[in-house]
Amino acid sequence: MMLPKPTATTQPSPTPCPKVATVPQIGWLETCPEFDAQGKLLGARYRNLVGTHIASFDAADKFHNNQVTWHWEHMTAQEKDNALRWLFDPQQMHYVNFENHEFWLVESIAKWIPRLIDFTLPGDAMVAAHWQGDGPPMNQQSLYEALSRIKTIVLIPERRTCNYGYSHLGLIEFGGETVLFTAPGWQKVSQASREIFTTVWTIKEAMVIYYPQALGWSSACPNESDHIKNENYSTLWLIQAMTALTRVVPQDGWYWEESAIALQLRVIKTQTFPACAAPLLLPTPQPNREPCLTLP
Repeated sequence: MMLPKPTATTQPSPTPCPKVATVPQIGWLETCPEFDAQGKLLGARYRNLVGTHIASFDAADKFHNNQVTWHWEHMTAQEKDNALRWLFDPQQMHYVNFENHEFWLVESIAKWIPRLIDFTLPGDAMVAAHWQGDGPPMNQQSLYEALSRIKTIVLIPERRTCNYGYSHLGLIEFGGETVLFTAPGWQKVSQASREIFTTVWTIKEAMVIYYPQALGWSSACPNESDHIKNENYSTLWLIQAMTALTRVVPQDGWYWEESAIALQLRVIKTQTFPACAAPLLLPTPQPNREPCLTLP
């Protein structure tokens, strides 16, 4: 007796998630919007090819670039790299006065951030004493999370005050004559050192955003005391990032050890700042009003 041939069954395909114009699209991830009972957009979940939920969009998010939170602990190294490139791409990041240097920053970040794996506080007790333990810990997850909170990057021709840490709700300022592209020593070191220079100062400025947000401050500079705490926190990140990354460029050790790192070690022991200025949404470059240390 011949048995009847089994009838082929077709597995139903999952219903594709609808695209919503107000939800950021991340090309290498599946985007699934979420709505409340009245049909109002609440957010979205982003999944990779194997279905792991690695990012979320929250329409009420005030802190992250494009309101997307990344779940770094669930991401592979390649996914983190893709996320950094997405975050700093000019389509997502707002650049001001960067004059076609945007992709220099994107490539520097993508190249050097994954190489920062040493998060040991400086051994100098006088320096380590300035660590602000009430903030996010010094580890890789804090690093990536801080970078995801940058929304606007401004290149300014000169600093407006002595401090580098002027940041407000995702805005960071690079002082053009002292930090990027035209800094003293820029032409005297290798391209790798220039990329590291770009990367470590981006880290420093990102931490000026992340620390006050983690503590619930209204701005990065609510008062002089908290401003100094914020600068100490971010400067220690700067010192550690410089120390760790520049080991791979021993030919430029003279610059990093004798100039850039040495200066920051001196600065963190003595730095003071003028009273906090009211934050501006976009900076207006002004002449320095106080005498400042000469930076490398």
